[in-house]
Amino acid sequence: MEWGSGLTTNASVRIDGSGVNLLHRQWVRYLIAGAFTALVDLFGFHLLETFVLPCDGISISEIVRSRHFAIDKTVAFVTANTVSYWVNSRWVFEQGRHRPTTEAFLFFGVSLLSYFGGLQFGRLLITVFNTPSLLAAVTCIAFSTVLNYTIRKMFVFR
Repeated sequence: MEWGSGLTTNASVRIDGSGVNLLHRQWVRYLIAGAFTALVDLFGFHLLETFVLPCDGISISEIVRSRHFAIDKTVAFVTANTVSYWVNSRWVFEQGRHRPTTEAFLFFGVSLLSYFGGLQFGRLLITVFNTPSLLAAVTCIAFSTVLNYTIRKMFVFR
């Protein structure tokens, strides 16, 4: 950049500062929305693993426990991800990069990719390390959070 181009160092800092503030505010909102969604996910998972397909506290093989975990976690994920799309598209990100149906499809597609990665890691924690199911579920959420934000920010929303 040439000094005579009309841009000054202060203007660059101001532009960068605005971008940083926007990114910071958006990241904070994403974490708040994510915490709410995580509670929906964990509450749903806990209800399912307690009353529908038990994962802890009963005498079943690790393979059956792992299968129950995958089913319970998947149902909780679908519910929580629906809530997540609604909150993220209205409060965290700016819509409009794509048509609404394309945006929703991309949102859920990104979620599925990170979910399956986290799910496999959670199943590994259960079968190899005998990790409690709830801790494995929290690990799935943590695994997905950073990946989801980055991809959604870059490709789904503005």
